[in-house]
Amino acid sequence: MNIRKHFKLYSLFLLSLLILVSTEWVSLWSNRSVYLDKVITKIEFKGNINTSSDDILELMDMRPGVALSQGLLNADMRALFVSGFFYHIDIQGEADGDGVKILVIVKERPRVKDIDFIGADEVFPSDLRDKIPLKENEVITPKKVTLSKEVILKKYRDEGFFLAYVRFETEPVNPETNTVKVKFIIDEGEEIPVSKVNIFGNNEIDTYDIQGIMDLKESGIIESGVFKESAFESDKQKIAAYLKSRGYVDAEISNEGTNWEIRWENPKKKDKRVVIVNFKIIEGEQYFYNGYTTNHDLTIAPNGMPQFLNKENNPIGTPKEEWAPVYPVKFLEDQYEFAPADVGEVFDETKFQKDRASINEAYSAKGYLFAQVIPRRKVVELSDSSLSRYENCDKRGNTDAIADCNEEFNRLNIARLRKLYEAEPKLRGKKFIHVDFTIRENNLAFIENIIIKGNKKTQDRVIRRELLFKPGDLFNSSLVNRSRERIFNLGYFKEVNFNMRPGSDETKMNLIIELVEQPTGTVSMGGGYGTITGFSIFTQLGENNLNGTGQQITGRIEFGPIRRYLQLSWTEPWFMDKPWSLTLSAFYSSRTLFVGATSITENNNQGIKEVASYERTGVGVSAGIGHRFLINWTHFHRYSPSFFASTRPTSLVSDQVLAEVDRGWQFRSQLTNGIAYDSRDNIFNSTQGFNLIFSIDNVGQYLGGESHFDQFSPILEYYHTWFDYTFFGLIRKNALRRWRVVQQFRTSSVFTYERKPKYGSQDKERIPYIQVQDRLFLGGYESLRGWFFDDKYYPDEWKDGAASRVLFTSELRFPIEPSLLWFVVFFDAGSMFEEINRAVGERREFFKNYDNLVRAQRYSEPVETYLFENYNAFGQKLPDSPLVVNDPGNLILSSKNLSMSNFRFSWGFGLRIQIPVLPLRLYFAQRIRYTGVEDRPFGLYPDNNSFQFVFGIGDMRF
Repeated sequence: MNIRKHFKLYSLFLLSLLILVSTEWVSLWSNRSVYLDKVITKIEFKGNINTSSDDILELMDMRPGVALSQGLLNADMRALFVSGFFYHIDIQGEADGDGVKILVIVKERPRVKDIDFIGADEVFPSDLRDKIPLKENEVITPKKVTLSKEVILKKYRDEGFFLAYVRFETEPVNPETNTVKVKFIIDEGEEIPVSKVNIFGNNEIDTYDIQGIMDLKESGIIESGVFKESAFESDKQKIAAYLKSRGYVDAEISNEGTNWEIRWENPKKKDKRVVIVNFKIIEGEQYFYNGYTTNHDLTIAPNGMPQFLNKENNPIGTPKEEWAPVYPVKFLEDQYEFAPADVGEVFDETKFQKDRASINEAYSAKGYLFAQVIPRRKVVELSDSSLSRYENCDKRGNTDAIADCNEEFNRLNIARLRKLYEAEPKLRGKKFIHVDFTIRENNLAFIENIIIKGNKKTQDRVIRRELLFKPGDLFNSSLVNRSRERIFNLGYFKEVNFNMRPGSDETKMNLIIELVEQPTGTVSMGGGYGTITGFSIFTQLGENNLNGTGQQITGRIEFGPIRRYLQLSWTEPWFMDKPWSLTLSAFYSSRTLFVGATSITENNNQGIKEVASYERTGVGVSAGIGHRFLINWTHFHRYSPSFFASTRPTSLVSDQVLAEVDRGWQFRSQLTNGIAYDSRDNIFNSTQGFNLIFSIDNVGQYLGGESHFDQFSPILEYYHTWFDYTFFGLIRKNALRRWRVVQQFRTSSVFTYERKPKYGSQDKERIPYIQVQDRLFLGGYESLRGWFFDDKYYPDEWKDGAASRVLFTSELRFPIEPSLLWFVVFFDAGSMFEEINRAVGERREFFKNYDNLVRAQRYSEPVETYLFENYNAFGQKLPDSPLVVNDPGNLILSSKNLSMSNFRFSWGFGLRIQIPVLPLRLYFAQRIRYTGVEDRPFGLYPDNNSFQFVFGIGDMRF
């Protein structure tokens, strides 16, 4: 028995040893005592599909070379569960010599492959997708699902759908990718209108005035009156702010009595639900303005220096009489909207807050972000007893009390209040607020950290390089605001917000940049139209933020009966992470040019005319660099070699065009240098700021080629906001501040000066230095709206193009929807000029002898010439004599000829539609003429006073 018993025990021991040896990995939770305190030699992962091993390791504290402990094991297990990526985790160990290998086995939660919103008709799915915490390519957790449903329901409640219901469903998980498609199935219910808005407690302010500033409206014929909970909450704030702006400083909205409730419109039928809204107001007393007093806090610190005055102007040891604040009191008082003359006016809390903020803004512009503006209010009742207390200072008990009383008498404007007491009996018994502003300048604020959030695609460096400051710099609100505009102007983000947080000490702050990205890739097809270029269709592919680097690449193909065009371009806006841009592009173009019309019948008035035309084909490349400097300045340089040829002339083209066709391909070499200044707040929808560009093109000369000229092109745009739809605060609705009435002033001119080739010789009569394609035209949407480029009111020289052109325009824009649609009224002016002395051959002789020819014609054929100068073929009175219009002396580019009489004008109105990638402009334009009469400087053309319909696609100049 003993032998058998020992044999069983020995067998059991061998079996246990065999099992122990054959099992490599064991759970550390059940065998942790075997491996604790051993050094980790290796960490492996199993079961992870979408989460990389490196990402899991980043969540853990375990590392090879670190001793395994119970605390480390517990912390890593907890960290992995908290990440939300896994629903099962097991950490196993295996002996590895004297150490231990770790195996982390996980079972991942599935990731979202796609999110569908079924039944979302009244709310854009893109709005829901942006707001919910559950995102594509992220793991699904119960918490995210619950929060997402709450966000969706809140969005529907904000839009007035209080009966909305949301259900969450998933499709089967794809085992290969561990991804799943999810659905939010939405029953939107119905919108609930506001049946009645009740306002209680207002004794002095009219209920109609309060309702006028509210977003919630009662449903009716004009107003839909849909109830939105967000509007209800914002209206509580608006009502309180409105009452405070009317002098009711203590006004508030009572929680008791302010509510909303859903009822049946007809309790018997129960066919329609409505909302009853109640606002209970505690109005309080009305207060009046009694002036400001502004002083710096000169509290003495233990070192004998002012504790709250800036240290930069007041280092230790500065005598008291030399203590200097950042801003003197007089400067700060000039910033206030409330003026000393306003004593006796209603105390507007909104204006008071602006005055306080203006001081903070002034200090933050100098880096004193921590400056404090401490207001202390003193209330004086306009009564005889109250005023007499300050008027009888000599009855005070001691000298100090008398001095204090006299100081208060002056500071509190008691003499002025006494006059009001006598002159305005209705103000007696009212209370007047005097505000003492005490300014503590404190320390300069330095930027400690810049934290960027929300950029999932765009790289941090693309955003940081637009900042006009860096960590360690002095805070400057002007530079911060301009930096925000520069980031928005990139076009990569639909929202750019800057927020500030305290730093590690009292002199530092952290700047938080919160971004909401928008798509930057473009795939578009459409049509374009220009008066000169005609109709065309185009396809454009582009990416304005390639791989989040800020690089731009675009390709465009355009085809039409007049113009064919192909272009490829690539731009690196920050080459080698320096503020230098590099642009490379190539193009092919083919354009039909019309060079006049000739009558082919004997009757010139009713004749049939045949148009003369030819095609101009070109290919070329371009390489350019640009450099941004200071804040808003850029200089740019571009070299553009190209080849052009004229082909397919019609039978009626001029000999000059035929000679150009015979020459075949011609080389053109152009160098462009320029400088630009841009301070616009928003390049896509500017409301203020300047845009100035001045460029010089050197064509040919030392660069070679057949064209030889210099071209100067100044462009100046200025944007000014006249007012917004609050009409200077008369309508108290913050949303209307986006509706800004803006005027654009724009001048763009081109001055071309003929030059000579620097190498060899060139016959100017056979090969002009300024060729036909280089000439400028006036008219159409491209330049002068309402006019044609060969308009009958033009000098004949303009119809074949000119060397120089001057344009002015002003456009007043009234927003219909600020980000999309505007109604505009415009005024255009334009003129063209030639250098007549550059004419050659017969043309030169004609210009030289023009005055003699006119005199001779008037003398030899006075009647015929008179009729020709004053009437057209139909007997209609001409606005100007054709002989005067075509006088070469008026075409010369000179200061004398830059006069109103040599310009052509138009005015009109229309719509400006800012569809992304495809701006659309629709105008009705009328030609007008300068009369020179003081009280009526402009008039209509007697034989043509109709409006012309003008439209353009794809041009953002106007």
